[in-house]
Order: sequence, then C-alpha cells, then structure tokens
Amino acid sequence: MSTIKHFLYNKIKASLFLKITCFCWLLAKLLSWRIWTTNRLLPTAPVFAWLNYVPFVVHVILFMVSISLMGILVFKTNKHLLMGLLLTEGALCLLDLNRLLPWEYFYCFIAFSFLVNYNRPKRITPIIIFLLASTYFYSGLCKLNVGFIDTVWSNMILKSFFKISAHVVQQSWLQHIGYLLGVAELLAGVGLLFAKTRTKAAIVLILTHIFILLLLGPFVFRGYTLLWPWNMLMILFLTIIIVKRVEHISILQSLTMGWNKLILLCWGILPVLSFWGYWDYNLSSNLFSANLPRMMICIKDTAKCKSLSRFCSKRDMKNTCNGLAKIDIQVWAIAETGVSAYPEVRTYKAMQKKIEQEYGAAGLSFVYLEK
Repeated sequence: MSTIKHFLYNKIKASLFLKITCFCWLLAKLLSWRIWTTNRLLPTAPVFAWLNYVPFVVHVILFMVSISLMGILVFKTNKHLLMGLLLTEGALCLLDLNRLLPWEYFYCFIAFSFLVNYNRPKRITPIIIFLLASTYFYSGLCKLNVGFIDTVWSNMILKSFFKISAHVVQQSWLQHIGYLLGVAELLAGVGLLFAKTRTKAAIVLILTHIFILLLLGPFVFRGYTLLWPWNMLMILFLTIIIVKRVEHISILQSLTMGWNKLILLCWGILPVLSFWGYWDYNLSSNLFSANLPRMMICIKDTAKCKSLSRFCSKRDMKNTCNGLAKIDIQVWAIAETGVSAYPEVRTYKAMQKKIEQEYGAAGLSFVYLEK
C-alpha cells in the first residue's frame, strides 16, 4: 500500500472513531442536560469561587455551543471545530466540577488525541487502544474492594439481576467470586496492549459491556439509561479494533511523541495516585467500585426544605443521621440530573456551603463517609 493510501486509510479510520465519539457524546449530553445548565436544585461546584458569579445564561450558551459543535463533528471533521469543542467543555467543567464525569473525561481525551495527531492519523488508533486499556485496567483494579462485592456484585448482580436468594448470596465462596470480575477486567485491559491477545481481550470486554447493558436496561436498573451511550461507544470501538487492521506502530512509541505524552501522564501514571488520595477518582477510571466518599445531609425540619423532599429517605441502616430524614448527595444528583456528583470531599464542601445558605432554617447537618 502506498504512503498516500496508508495516510488516507488511517485518516478515514480515525475519523470514524471521532464521529462515533461525538455522536455518543451528544446523546449523553442531551440525556443529562440539567447538569450542564443551572436549571436544577443541585448546587454547582466551580473550580474557583469567583466563578459562582457567572450568570446562568453563560452555562446555557456554552451547553448549546457544545452540542452544536458535536452535531457538526458527527458529519464533518474539522480541526478548528474540535479545538472549539474542547475549550467549551473545559469552560463548562470549570463552572461545575460535577460535569467532569468519567465519560466526559474519556470523550475529551479522545477529541484531544485526534486534535494533536490531526496530521499523523496512524498514531490515533494506538492512542485509543491505550485509553481503552487504561480505562479497563484501573477500573478493574478499583473493583478489588469490599464495597464492590457488597453493593455491585451481591446486590445489583446476584440479587437483582440473577434473583439469587440472600442466603445463598452470603456464602463466602460466592462472595469471593466477585473479585474475579475486577481481575478479569484489568487483565483484559492489559491484553488490549498486545497484538497477540488484543482480539481475545476485546471479545471478553464486548461481552462484558453487553452484560452491563442488560443490567442497566429497562428490566433491572432503569435509572442508569445515561450509561447506554458510553457502553455502546466502547463496544463499537472494540469492534473496530477487531475488524479493522491496526497498523504495526508501537503504542509506547506513539505515547512518547509530542502532546501524546500528556495522555500517557494523565491515563498511565496519575491514576495510580488516586489509591492514596492524590488524584481524583473520576479522573482515574474508578467505575462502579462502590468505594467512593459520600456526603449525607441530615434534616431536622423537612417542612423548611419541601423542594428537597423527593430526595429524602428515612432509611438509615448505618444510623448516620440518628433517625432524622437524610439525603445522600449522590442519590440527589442522580435523581435530578441523571449523573452522580463529583466524588471528592472538597466538591462536597463547596456544595454544602450553598445548601446551608439556601436551607439553613431546616436545621441541616452534614456527615462525610470516607471510602
């Protein structure tokens, strides 16, 4: 194949990755539109305090610009539009960290990898393979904890999906099997990095995503519809990697060229620091680990905050609020916006100040549950 044909082949394949990304990104944005505007009760948590004074109309304009650029990029690849999209997404996340979701972070780096390798398309596929491998590796590693076994494996998968009785679920041997899910995911992530194991690893991961879609479908956990575009994108990416021939270019070689070093840093190195609290969980592929910090809001007088009543719960198994009504900030965020709140204590504290100002008469107290 001639040099020109090689270039065009890689350009078309890279363009396909970008179009799929923008289409799924657009769907996710539209499904979670409340988090991208301020038309909600959930407070914003800007990176800098002075950004609290940015008027609501700016959030709306940025959101409209964002989805417009994504819509155009689905049909037309353009370097300047791509740069504009990344700048817009950066501004939206600066205005509210709750928008910096794991899938948002992933989509941004797909767009970034395309932008910095725009004239070298053969580097894009190896970079995408690395992003996928990193996501699965760290996601699997984060699942090796008791919280994942109790919440996701036991309750979501065994009890809710497979309808296994609570007595059987409590068997220690069955509990320990849950750890194999994390191990299998991280090993499949590593397998994507090598040509000999890439196809097998991709097939395992595609089957995993199909199961996740069934788990999050209309018959089990209908509240997670927003995660469908993300899972569909991963399936499509993995399928393209299997079907389309991957050029024999070293992934490591691609990562050490130009701005790709930033991708290596953010996806290969920095996520390790999250295990010691020095890097944010949403930036470390911490997916469904059930091992993240939470904030509970205890309410003395629910009559003074009636607008929040739909997020309240009297169920308090850990007696966090001593019998008072409580609101789990994550339950509030998902119920109102479809996405979870940014799981960092500093973000919770920024939101706490606004909640206290708005509903101080309700006699609120805040409890932080560390992982």
